[in-house]
Amino acid sequence: MIYQTPPPHRYCFEKLSSLLNNDYAALGSLAISVDRNHFYTKDGFHTHDYYELGYIRSGEGVQVINGTAYPVSRGDVMLFRLHDFHAYHSFSNMEVVNYCIRPDLFAQFAVQESLFTTVIHISDDSLPEFESLLSLLHTECRKKRDLSEDAIRYYLHLVFLFMKRNCCHPSTEEKRWDDLFVYLSQNYASVTLGCAAQQMYLSKNYFCRIFRKKTGSAFLVYINHLKIAAALEMLRNTSLSVQEIWKNVGFHQAKQFYSLFKQETGMTPQQFRRQCSENG
Repeated sequence: MIYQTPPPHRYCFEKLSSLLNNDYAALGSLAISVDRNHFYTKDGFHTHDYYELGYIRSGEGVQVINGTAYPVSRGDVMLFRLHDFHAYHSFSNMEVVNYCIRPDLFAQFAVQESLFTTVIHISDDSLPEFESLLSLLHTECRKKRDLSEDAIRYYLHLVFLFMKRNCCHPSTEEKRWDDLFVYLSQNYASVTLGCAAQQMYLSKNYFCRIFRKKTGSAFLVYINHLKIAAALEMLRNTSLSVQEIWKNVGFHQAKQFYSLFKQETGMTPQQFRRQCSENG
């Protein structure tokens, strides 16, 4: 699977302040940062020595978790273990709030296994209250008032309760769509619209309408995003030539690859690779 080819970077809790500087706040064993409108994370796929909760506050995109790409949008929340590797890729002005929780704090909560590495969608009715809790967490981290650490533990406990309440077993139909996204993650270099529609036992036209509703993106646009995301990882972590890369991720013409790459990142593949090299 191409997404699993490059070794993930490993983040350390004590060094988060040097890595995350967009709206960064920290107190004791909790750190919060906000990433806006990014197409790829600074260091691509990564793991960390802490637990992480990621919340999509706006926009749409994809979250790649342990090699599988899941569409995400406003109201989606994910919880990661220490050894999970993942990366976000934005499709349209995605804003992600990251809550980094040191193991000693996380151990104080009885978090059920079903909450990990799955996309949980907070219901529309619960969303205002859920976001209020997240805002209170951010305030306590920033202001560092008396009893802020006690307040943080209390608010985190409520956040996990919200996630548990909204984490339901998928229906057979939802499971089929989940299986499809796994399939697309593994076969984006060669998959066709007809093949994907056949996986869901739907006509192409009906499949396209449902797919757009679920992802906020047309099927071909979604697949091309996955291809460009994979190309970014190869440019960052391998010595393959640009030609080898665009062929490996499933493009048939260099012109199409260069055009989409420029459209998504604002630079050429060579410029992106040079930037990665300069940044170490």
